[in-house]
Amino acid sequence: MIKISDTALIKRMTERKLILLSTFITSVFYNIAFFTFIAENVSIWTWGGFLIFLSASTIVFLFNLWLFSFLMMFGLPIFKLVGVLITLINAIAIHYMTNFNVILDRSMMGNIFNTRFSEASELITLKLFLYLLLLGVLPSYILCKVKAKKTGRINVFATTFAISAFSVMFLYLNSSSWLWIDKYAKILGGKILPWSYMINSVRYYSAISVSIEDQEKLSDGEFSDNQKMIFILIIGETARAKNFSLYGYNRITNPLLESKRNVLALNNAKSCTTYTTGSLACILSANEAIGNTEVLPTYLTRHGANVLWRTNNWGEPPIKVSSYVDATELANSCTNGKCESDEILLSNLSNAIHSSEKNKILIVLHTKGSHGPSYYSRYPEGFETFTPVCKYEDISKCTQQELVNAYDNTIIYTDYFISKTIEVLESIPDTQSMMMYISDHGESLGEHGLYLHGTPYTIAPDVQKNIPFIVWMSDKFIQKRNIDTSTFIQSQTYDQFNVFHSVLGAFEFKSEAYDSTKDILK
Repeated sequence: MIKISDTALIKRMTERKLILLSTFITSVFYNIAFFTFIAENVSIWTWGGFLIFLSASTIVFLFNLWLFSFLMMFGLPIFKLVGVLITLINAIAIHYMTNFNVILDRSMMGNIFNTRFSEASELITLKLFLYLLLLGVLPSYILCKVKAKKTGRINVFATTFAISAFSVMFLYLNSSSWLWIDKYAKILGGKILPWSYMINSVRYYSAISVSIEDQEKLSDGEFSDNQKMIFILIIGETARAKNFSLYGYNRITNPLLESKRNVLALNNAKSCTTYTTGSLACILSANEAIGNTEVLPTYLTRHGANVLWRTNNWGEPPIKVSSYVDATELANSCTNGKCESDEILLSNLSNAIHSSEKNKILIVLHTKGSHGPSYYSRYPEGFETFTPVCKYEDISKCTQQELVNAYDNTIIYTDYFISKTIEVLESIPDTQSMMMYISDHGESLGEHGLYLHGTPYTIAPDVQKNIPFIVWMSDKFIQKRNIDTSTFIQSQTYDQFNVFHSVLGAFEFKSEAYDSTKDILK
């Protein structure tokens, strides 16, 4: 039996050769998604296309050469340690990049870092373990067995410098390919391994550190009266407008809302991002200066409103509210058997409203909604209307129709959840109340080979950006505001920044922060 450590290749290995071999393997075998994208968008069999492909390949090789040369400066043990870590992460990354068309840009890294283990576990499949074993564990084992002869730091530097100089000269002479590379720089930057997740992780946390520092207070304001007003804001998850029958979908996915009075489905609403944390910031902010000013729940809490935040999800920006409760806490007192899905957020909600000592009440319900890929687990068994459904976390095992069936069932359950929320408000008679539902972003269900969400906004398909925006108002609210839902004139477009100003408008809150042009009822 031949041992790895006894092979001729290993015996002749030097640190310089190890750097070059690691660079070659990483650049070629772990950047399949990168090269596939180029091949799909360039005619590489033409001279111009071939030069673009060659230039892009040179850039990948150069970046990885710098990385591994830098690591070797700290010695072989550090080189191996970091090399093994990179190899394992690369194996995981390439699985999702090739099977889900994931682009590891800054927003996607934020999406990854803000995913709970309970939902991340849904993406752990047998195929992932195979990728991890063949492209992660096995190469890592070989790397650990290597006993490279010392080359010397000066020789390593000289080799790296010489190759870099030649590569830069080639790129300069082939500058005609830069225009294409620059055009797709954001996408390509999210596909280069390991640089995509390394650089974009740093970019994400840098943005976060800036956004939470010294949030500026909005201008002071006041409620115009002390009459009781209840507003429930439901933040949906991964719901796309295309699959709501309220918006013309050919399946009845909103049977309850379609039969309710005083319901408005606002058309042409778009999310500001394709990932949860970014969209939540938009929903709760007054304008595009996200992260620099206090958000809606904090603002109303500061002005004396009773703000209750109930969540079965995550990702909200820093907030200060009267009460913050997550689903696990609510589950401890759940007795009605509806404790595993979003309906847990309605547990004892009526009591919380009635016991409020304040007349201005804002309730935010942040649901788990239609988050994938385990759509089948987002609704109770009784809501499995469309069958057969995809019941695999590895959605490649399912037909697209099975995937759509499971997703549509989540929309039916969302319809039920919204209707039950409205019933809570209807049970409080002769009171001004309003419910608003808006999703954080949409979802891809296999269109154009894309799945899930988080695609960079500039290239994301409409199904990841077009979202449902639904409003219900009590009779007393309609009467006081003199609103006729049958003749309600909608705006041409809506976005998530409408929420902040519409909530203030509903509370008749007077403030310079309020923009009536963004109030959906004005």
